[in-house]
Amino acid sequence: MYSNRSQSYRKNNSLKLYPGSPTESHLQESEYKYLPLITRVSQEQLDPKWQECKIDGKNLLPRSSSAITIQNNHLYLYGGYQYAIGIMKDFYKLNLNAPTFVWQKIKCNYEPGPRCRHSICSFQENIYIFGGQVADLISTNEIFIHDVKQQQWTKLEVNKTYPQPMDNHCATLYKDQWIIFGGFYSGNQCKHSNDLFSYKFQDNKWVKLNKQKGMEPAPRDGSSITSYNNSVYIFGGKNGDLRYNDLWQFDMLKLEWNFIAINNLNTIPMSRSGHSLISYQNNLILFGGIHDVTWELDDLHCFNLDLKEWKTINFDTSRRQELELPSPPKTNRNPPRQRKPKRLPILLRPLSLRKSPCPSPKKLRPGSQSQYSSYSIKNQNNFASPDLSQCQSNLYNQNTTTVQTTLNNVQERKRWEQQKQKIAMLKLFEVENREIMNFQDDCNVAEKLKTSIILIGNPKQDLKLKKGILTEFGQQIISKFLLPLTGGQNTINGKKPCARDGHAVVVFNDSMILFGGDRHTMSFNDLYLLNLNQF
Repeated sequence: MYSNRSQSYRKNNSLKLYPGSPTESHLQESEYKYLPLITRVSQEQLDPKWQECKIDGKNLLPRSSSAITIQNNHLYLYGGYQYAIGIMKDFYKLNLNAPTFVWQKIKCNYEPGPRCRHSICSFQENIYIFGGQVADLISTNEIFIHDVKQQQWTKLEVNKTYPQPMDNHCATLYKDQWIIFGGFYSGNQCKHSNDLFSYKFQDNKWVKLNKQKGMEPAPRDGSSITSYNNSVYIFGGKNGDLRYNDLWQFDMLKLEWNFIAINNLNTIPMSRSGHSLISYQNNLILFGGIHDVTWELDDLHCFNLDLKEWKTINFDTSRRQELELPSPPKTNRNPPRQRKPKRLPILLRPLSLRKSPCPSPKKLRPGSQSQYSSYSIKNQNNFASPDLSQCQSNLYNQNTTTVQTTLNNVQERKRWEQQKQKIAMLKLFEVENREIMNFQDDCNVAEKLKTSIILIGNPKQDLKLKKGILTEFGQQIISKFLLPLTGGQNTINGKKPCARDGHAVVVFNDSMILFGGDRHTMSFNDLYLLNLNQF
C-alpha cells in the first residue's frame, strides 16, 4: 500500500527506536517500517470533542430506534429494534456518576411490552413512555408512567384528546409540557403526520397546537425536535423516499410555524432522517442520520440561532474512500474499433484463399454455422454462373438442414445438462423454515470482528510501548480498539461514533449522550459523550 512512496517521505516520518543491539534494530526496522504511517492515520481519526464510554460487565444487545432519558443522574433506556431479534421490551439504567459504567436491568411485574420508534421523557420523579411500534405495522398511542422509587409501571387511561396511534415521531420537553411532532399514523389512517401536540402531565390531556391555517412543515416522520426559550425547532425527516433538510420554528406563545431562511445556502446540511437535534445555549447541534439508501452519516453541524447560519463542525466521512478514488483521465478511452476486412466473392479470390463451396457437415463444429452465413448466395449471383449457383443452392439447402438439426440437438443436450447440475446444486442448499433460525446468530457482526482483531492482532494485551521501545508484538499502537484509557477509567478520549441513524440522544450537564443506532441493518450498542463546551 505504501510501496510507491518516496524514500525521503519515509525518512521524515520514521519512528525513532532505541535498540538494544544491532541485530534487534535491524529486525524491528524491517518489521515496523510502515508503523509510523499507520499511527499517523489513526491519530487523524481522533476527535477531542468525543469520548467513548467503556461498559463494565455485560453490555446491552445492539439496537436502534430505542429511547433514553435522564433521571437523578441515571440514564434510563427502554426498548429498541434489532434486525435479528425484532422489537425489544427490556428496561435498563446506568449511573452516570459512578466510577465505572454498568447497565442494570430493571425488572417489574407489569411492563409496557415491546416498543421501538417511541418517545420517553422524565418529569419530576416519574418516567413517561408514549406511542411507538409494538409489532409489525402496529402502533399505539398509550402512555405508561414508571415510578422510579417504587419501580412500578402504570398505564394511563386513554381519552378522546389522545392522538391516533403513531410511531417514529419526535418529542421534546417544554416547561411542564411534552411536545410531539410528526410521525406515522398506523391503523385506518396509514399516513404521515405534521401535527404538533402538547401533553400536560398534570391533566393527562393532549392539545393540538397547529390548528391555525398557514405555512407549516410537510407531513413527515423520522425528524428531530428540540426546545429553546419559547420556541421548538424541528429539522429534516422523510415522507416515503423524499427526505428534507429544512429548519422550522414553532412559537409557543403565538402558536404559529415559521420557516427559518438560511443566510448561507452552501452550509445547509444534507437532507436526512433518523438523526438527532439538541439545543445548547444559543446553538442547535445536529448529528448523523441517513441521507439515502445505505448512506448513513457521521457529520456534525451547529446552527447559530442569532446569526441564522449553519456551521459544519465535522464533515461526513462515511463515503470518504469513494470520494477519494481518482476519476479516470479523459484520454483513457477505449481504442477505436478496427474494421474487419471485406471478403471477396469466391471466384475473385486467389486459389490459395478459396474454400470449398460444399464443405462436409461432419467436419463442422457446434456453433460454426457462420461459415455458411458468411458467404451469402445473393452476393455470389453477380459473379457466378447460373449452373454453379444452382449447384451451390441445392447443396446448401441439404447441408443446412443436417447441420441445423445437429446443432439443435447439441445445444438442447447442453441446456439439459446445465439444468440438471443447477437442480442438484440447489438441493444441497435447501433449508426448511424451522431450521433457518438455527443458522441466525444474535451476536453483532461488528463485535465479532472486533474480538477477532484483538485476539489475532495482539494476543498479549498487557504489552505496552515504554520509552519508545517496541515490544514483542507492538500492536498496541496499531489497533484502534486497544487505545489506552485517558482522562478517566470509564471513557476513551478522542473516539467518535461511526455513521449511523436511529440512535438516541439526551443532554446531561454540558455533554450530549449518544447510544446505539444502526448502519445497513447492523445495530450498535456503544455509548458516547460529546463535549458541548468545545463548540
